[in-house]
Amino acid sequence: MNKRIDIEVLLKRSLLGVLIIYICYLFVAQQFDLSRLGREEKALAQQVTEQQQIHSELEAEKEAVGTPEYMERVAREKLGYMKPGERVFVDTNKQ
Repeated sequence: MNKRIDIEVLLKRSLLGVLIIYICYLFVAQQFDLSRLGREEKALAQQVTEQQQIHSELEAEKEAVGTPEYMERVAREKLGYMKPGERVFVDTNKQ
C-alpha cells in the first residue's frame, strides 16, 4: 500500500511539474510574439506616417495643377522652356 501511495504522489508531482514547465513555455513564447508584434507595429506606424506625408504632398500638387505658377514651373523644369531674353546658366559641377 505504501508503494502505491508513493507512486501516486510521484505521478501527481510529475504531472504538476510538466504542467508548470508547459505554462512557462507558453509565457515565454507569448513574450517573444508580443515583442515581434510591437516591432511590426512601430514599422507599420512609420510607413503610415510616410504615406500620409506623400499624400499631403500629392494633394498640394493636385490643387496647384491648374495655376499659372505651376504651368510655368513645369515648362521651365521639365520642358526646358525660358522667357524671351532670359539666360539660363547650367551648373556643370552638379550631377
